[in-house]
Amino acid sequence: MLDNKNSVIWEPSELIYEAGSLPKEAYLILEGYVNIETKDGLKLNRLGMGEIFGETSILLDVPRTVTAKACSQKVVAKKIPKSYFTQIKTSDLILNAIIRKTQIRLMDSNKQSNNLANQMSQLLDEINSKTPPKTNELAKRIKKIKDNINEIQLSSQS
Repeated sequence: MLDNKNSVIWEPSELIYEAGSLPKEAYLILEGYVNIETKDGLKLNRLGMGEIFGETSILLDVPRTVTAKACSQKVVAKKIPKSYFTQIKTSDLILNAIIRKTQIRLMDSNKQSNNLANQMSQLLDEINSKTPPKTNELAKRIKKIKDNINEIQLSSQS
């Protein structure tokens, strides 16, 4: 990582930050792509030029909830200091409430995606094991996953 006062450059595949780390700033991508992943390695998104990342933990005052990694080319980004977000939060209470609600929904969506991916992975591991689950147990597990997906879809429509 090459860090100067206002911007930063990460090499291809370089770790930018890990889930659980404390936020120092957010970033505006000027060049390259960044993968956003859950702590379990599930890829949630790929961000590119003109997109911001790292803002959620600053806005909600929580540790990082995802891991960010540079993709296969270098990433150049402008630093956005915490003070910028503090100014937004204190200067416009309505905008702050809208942003906060959106960020909470994003965190919840990421968590649900990760949980479903883990359930699917566990199920596939069991199917591929030497003693796969019985057909009725398999049907129950698949139905539970489908119900979880339907519940997520219903909650996203409200």
